[in-house]
Amino acid sequence: MGIDDKVLNKLDFPKVLAKLADFCILPRARELAIGLKPYINLELVRLELQKTNEAKILLRGNPLFSVRGSKEIRTYIERCLRGGVIQGEELLEIRDTLRVGRKTKQHLLEFKEEFPGLWDIMLPIEPQKELEDEISRCISEDGKVADNASPELADLRRAINRLQNRIRETLEGALRNSSYQKMLQDPIITQRSDRYVIPIKQEYRTAFPGIVHDQSASGATLFIEPMPVVHLGNELREVILKEQREVQRILQMLSAQIEGRADEIADLHEALAQLDLVVAKAHLSVTMNAGAPELVTKQQMKLVQARHPLISGGVVPLSLELGNDFDTLVITGPNTGGKTVALKVVGLMAAMNQSGLQIPAESDSQMGVFTQIFADIGDEQSVEQSLSTFSGHMKNIVEIINRADARSLILLDEVGAGTDPTEGAALAMGILAELHERGCRIVSTTHYGALKTFAYETPRVKNASVEFDTETLRPTYRLLVGIPGKSNAFTIAGRLGLSERVLEKANTFVTEREMQVADLIENLGETHREIELEKEKAETGRRAVEKQSKALEEKSIRLDEEFELLLALARDEANELIREAKREADTIIEELKAALKKENKQQQDIEKARQGFHRISAKLDHGRQVKRSDSELSAGQIILGQTVYMTKLRQKGQVVKLPNTNGEVLVQAGIMKVMVPLTELKLAQEEKKVTPKYSREMGIGVRKAEEIRNEIDLRGMLVEEGREALDKYMDDAVLGGIGLIYVIHGKGTGAMRTGIQGFLKGHPHVRSFRIGEYGEGDSGVTVVELK
Repeated sequence: MGIDDKVLNKLDFPKVLAKLADFCILPRARELAIGLKPYINLELVRLELQKTNEAKILLRGNPLFSVRGSKEIRTYIERCLRGGVIQGEELLEIRDTLRVGRKTKQHLLEFKEEFPGLWDIMLPIEPQKELEDEISRCISEDGKVADNASPELADLRRAINRLQNRIRETLEGALRNSSYQKMLQDPIITQRSDRYVIPIKQEYRTAFPGIVHDQSASGATLFIEPMPVVHLGNELREVILKEQREVQRILQMLSAQIEGRADEIADLHEALAQLDLVVAKAHLSVTMNAGAPELVTKQQMKLVQARHPLISGGVVPLSLELGNDFDTLVITGPNTGGKTVALKVVGLMAAMNQSGLQIPAESDSQMGVFTQIFADIGDEQSVEQSLSTFSGHMKNIVEIINRADARSLILLDEVGAGTDPTEGAALAMGILAELHERGCRIVSTTHYGALKTFAYETPRVKNASVEFDTETLRPTYRLLVGIPGKSNAFTIAGRLGLSERVLEKANTFVTEREMQVADLIENLGETHREIELEKEKAETGRRAVEKQSKALEEKSIRLDEEFELLLALARDEANELIREAKREADTIIEELKAALKKENKQQQDIEKARQGFHRISAKLDHGRQVKRSDSELSAGQIILGQTVYMTKLRQKGQVVKLPNTNGEVLVQAGIMKVMVPLTELKLAQEEKKVTPKYSREMGIGVRKAEEIRNEIDLRGMLVEEGREALDKYMDDAVLGGIGLIYVIHGKGTGAMRTGIQGFLKGHPHVRSFRIGEYGEGDSGVTVVELK
């Protein structure tokens, strides 16, 4: 059994649903939004909240995502099932809806692991590409049946054009005939009853041979079809009727195809409506600045800075808990202080949460699932039913007592009001005690002071009040949990000008115990405010410490990353020195072999070889002693076009602009231009342009390092082709010792860009990747740092 509509109306839940419906595109989705009811099953609530959160994440990456383009096609399907025929424009709406369903499912297929809830909505859709193509072939974009819908239709329309041209030529000949010039009312050709006619003066009726089809209002003009074109007109009429029958046959054929797939098309439309509703929930959440609370298994709630979604302007947020330390909350305070609004916020947050709607509250809020929500809010008197205010409230409360259990949320506004205060207070305490003993979660407002004592004396019952500013004589709308409301009648009366003498007389009628209780409540209120102030200061300090701790953690991570980069740079430089040394060693060995063949130069060449080995040793020693001071550059050392090495990016580039006032240099690296601090630059070593001589002992990594480029262009490829090409390229790049590569692809959120970046996540060769800020034309680039 679901939550009663009467209760939801009291909570203004339909108004929230009306705002939700405004974000829907399809009429069916709007129907679902207006008819939305809170779920009472925990797993269903969890699933609906998950879908809303997935849609919200999806919209962050693709704000234009929607089912726009789909149409309301249910009436067309129903007509088909009754044997009716769908017309051309209606067929185009069905085609557009089928296309949106197919493309939406295809789009979400790429993210089904990331958005499983949305993918489940699209799962029933069976693409109808053949039907889409058939409709497009037979129906032109203006909604008419196209000539090439069938060979017969094409022949008939050519015959119609041919006959119409012959008729016009014959009529134009009659207009040019000098014998008929004086008979013409106007030298024009027009149509009457789908027949081509000429306007003839009435007095020449017998002189002009033909058939009269119409006459003017004055009777002075007759519209006559000349005899020479009568047989042509008859023939044209026959061909037109054949053409209309062929058009009708084609529409019936397409309608029959739709009828045969009516269930699949209806499921597709329903899936689009469901998706439209979930996307509307996400849009509503963004508009309300809402978030998903933590869903808990017990019937409890913790609202942190909750705001009523229908109240605009400076809303005072509400924070309260229910079902943790206490199950019943008794709120006291002056009229217009916000007690009823607090009740509605509690009920509305529960109803929204159980409907899969995110609530306008802070992210650390918690919500349970209630099988019933009961509310007695507002004036229940009815003249028609002869019910007083008290009787109306009692009728509601009797129903609540008969149906409520431990999984119910109960909201009572001014419980026991409308009768004698003493009896009303006693009745209110009896009602609250009964419901409290059943384990219900209760929030009640009251003016009765006796209920404050009841709340103090009863376990798991808590007092609360709405704050009142005695200086401005206005409520602050803040809810103070743990503090009962204090009567401000004397203070307000004095502020409004009531004399001291009258106030003193009034005080004599208040008992000493009542005065003590009032003073105690006032002291408690002051103490509570001081505690809240200290709590707020402590919370501010905690946030500052957390912020500082997070900054230190990020700095530590950044230093670790820089250390790893420096180590990688040193390894790259050492590997480069080793490769160069090996090449020189191979050259020296060749020289030694040649020297041994020439005895007269043996000693000289051996000495030359020895010096060469000394040079290699010196270079290797230099590679082991990499010092930052040797690599740093000054602004005066930088010249345009100079080749430099970017230590953080582990990439060479050319200087495009000289250092600016911040000591940053614009460097061209491949297809990207980046601003690099001077401290992260060093002069690139000049590479010798030598033809490599590979020996069997040389590894494949050396050859790859000299052959492979540091960029790969995937433009024009399909996603799967691009992934395979990139995977092979990264293997070669890792073997070649390349640390940074550029993957060129299309800009925007295209399939290639999304597919490639999804492929890079978790790839064993990838340390990190980021989207480049520069590109050419329709190109984009993703920068990948390899391990």
